Amino acid sequence: MKIVLAGGGTGGPVAPLLAVAGGIKSQHPNAGMFFIGTKRGPEKRMAQNAGLEFASIPAGKLRRYFSWRNFGTPFLFFAGFIKSLYLLKKYKADCIFGTGGYVQVPVVWAGWVLGIPSLIHQQDVVPSLANTLCQFPAKKITVTFESTAKHFLSGLGLFLKKASHEKILVTGNPVRQELLSATKEEAVRFFNLSADLPVLYVVGGGTGSLFLNQLVKDAQPKLKKVVQVIHSAGVAGRGRLGLKNQTNYQVYDFIDKAGLAYAAADIVLSRAGLSTISELSLLRKTSIVVPLPNTHQEYNAYFLDKTQAALVLPQEYLSADALVYVVRKLLFKYEMQKTMQNNIFKIMPHDATARISKLVSELAEKHHAK
Repeated sequence: MKIVLAGGGTGGPVAPLLAVAGGIKSQHPNAGMFFIGTKRGPEKRMAQNAGLEFASIPAGKLRRYFSWRNFGTPFLFFAGFIKSLYLLKKYKADCIFGTGGYVQVPVVWAGWVLGIPSLIHQQDVVPSLANTLCQFPAKKITVTFESTAKHFLSGLGLFLKKASHEKILVTGNPVRQELLSATKEEAVRFFNLSADLPVLYVVGGGTGSLFLNQLVKDAQPKLKKVVQVIHSAGVAGRGRLGLKNQTNYQVYDFIDKAGLAYAAADIVLSRAGLSTISELSLLRKTSIVVPLPNTHQEYNAYFLDKTQAALVLPQEYLSADALVYVVRKLLFKYEMQKTMQNNIFKIMPHDATARISKLVSELAEKHHAK
């Protein structure tokens, strides 16, 4: 059987795709995998690092606000749809798995035209526009949180109705299981860390976060007296701000061995993308979360705050001095750390990788047998 993974643009949709790809490979070592993404996102590097064949298609992002770029989106969608038809036929795909990136939309609809089943996964609390546009052609929909299921409908046109329990399933969010195998001792050796200072791991997603990068740069003189910093800044972010390694500060374009960075970390500073939150949950990490303003991340962060699963700080109130103060205080609040670690672990199921891998494999096998 052959399975197409569709997603990208940022690292958020890619991490669960790769997690499920690994789960399918463990169940079906001979299964074929093919990744379809964008030309400029981080997914090509991430897919190739995972040993997956990769192809890009044109993909237009439909913004939920007025933008002149929206006028070009239908043309990009059509071009992506045509290329998707070609790639799906060429690869003889048996199933498509997408995680909400806008690049999945032409792939899923092309699959529907060709009679190829698809499963889409909704990571965030509120469905992405890409998944909303794919809910009709998708054969199965999986969601991270039970509260998300009510947002999905089935049918088309005037015949919309609530999706059935057979179509929509609550699974949690897929996470790369190899993250669990990394140890603190390995991490200390890999990053050449000192035993004298705790570690702050800063991650802004696959493409980095300009705000977090600037924040850490401004806080660096005081911050590195309190913690050792491992900073995943993104290629553009690192170059734009001229970030360089210093004593107690290491900066990377992208950390391929993320498991070691998490293992080293006493505190994680991150955005509120669901892929990162799922990793924090699986690993029970103490975290400071700064959601990207006016995006779905604010809903994710609200959920974390409500469940006392992380320390949520709004971007507009966060300064370099405030960050240093919060990190210093949090390091000595052991009970607060323990509460957040326990609560973040409980926010979602942790068998999503195996469950979704099984669902995708079943769809592919059924189609392959036709």
